[in-house]
Amino acid sequence: MVSFVILNFNSSLLTKKCIASIQEFMTDDNYEIIVVDNGSRPEEFALLDGQESESCHIVRMDVNTGFGTGNIMGASHAQGDYLCFLNSDVFLVEDCVTPLCRYLDSHPDAGCITPVQQKADGRRSRSFRHDTGIWHELVGDSIRERLFPKKYPPRDSILKKSTEPVSVMQINGSFMLFPAKKFWAIGGFDTSIFLYYEEYDLAKRLQMKGWKRMVHPQYTFLHVHDASTSAIRKQALRENYVSKIYTYKKYHGGFTSLIFQTILTIQLLFKPQKWYILPVVMSRHVLSHSMRF
Repeated sequence: MVSFVILNFNSSLLTKKCIASIQEFMTDDNYEIIVVDNGSRPEEFALLDGQESESCHIVRMDVNTGFGTGNIMGASHAQGDYLCFLNSDVFLVEDCVTPLCRYLDSHPDAGCITPVQQKADGRRSRSFRHDTGIWHELVGDSIRERLFPKKYPPRDSILKKSTEPVSVMQINGSFMLFPAKKFWAIGGFDTSIFLYYEEYDLAKRLQMKGWKRMVHPQYTFLHVHDASTSAIRKQALRENYVSKIYTYKKYHGGFTSLIFQTILTIQLLFKPQKWYILPVVMSRHVLSHSMRF
């Protein structure tokens, strides 16, 4: 059985469309949907009225607990052998889940998998990321892809040319499918992360276990993108830096982390419109700047 976990935060109309797309395209009826309402406004939560059914369960949180904690709550209610975490602004356009579950079942070295993201206009978008860190901040992805294509597969071309699943550093967090046992074996989401960089953190722990992160170019899904954070853009950008620094520190030494934060500080000095983020990148206790507090 597949357990779909959808986090809802003031995006109930999109969540209902997400649910409807699962119900429309899943060819195997052996699934359940768990919607975790992460402290939405009462009027938003009321829009979910009527969604509860034998196969769709609503879990109500009193406050916004963040992406990881909310999804962990949903996963703790799940009964499935597979956990499929979907953003509320993700819609199925085909049954991509059943064949991906078969792939995971026949490839024990795979720890998670995702289809290719499709934009509203039908174009495919980049569905994976390379390692995040100092070199990413200094030179970006394009230069690394040109200089070291084996280590950093060119994201724009590889998904157009490939027909077989591709092993990558980290998949995008809007659609993540895990064997449930492997998800719990790595400890699930780090609940210290309120928002962003969860896929990087999960990827590092899967990597430590020797499990691959896969993108399957034969299947697609639609992602409206960023629907739940568009109304709080500045706070979301600051939280992005909080999570970026926290996750980097988690996997690298103190001196390297200091270099990383110094690079981020220098970058922001040339962007006056983002100076409000400077207290974050210069802080020794970066989580104290999180929206959680």
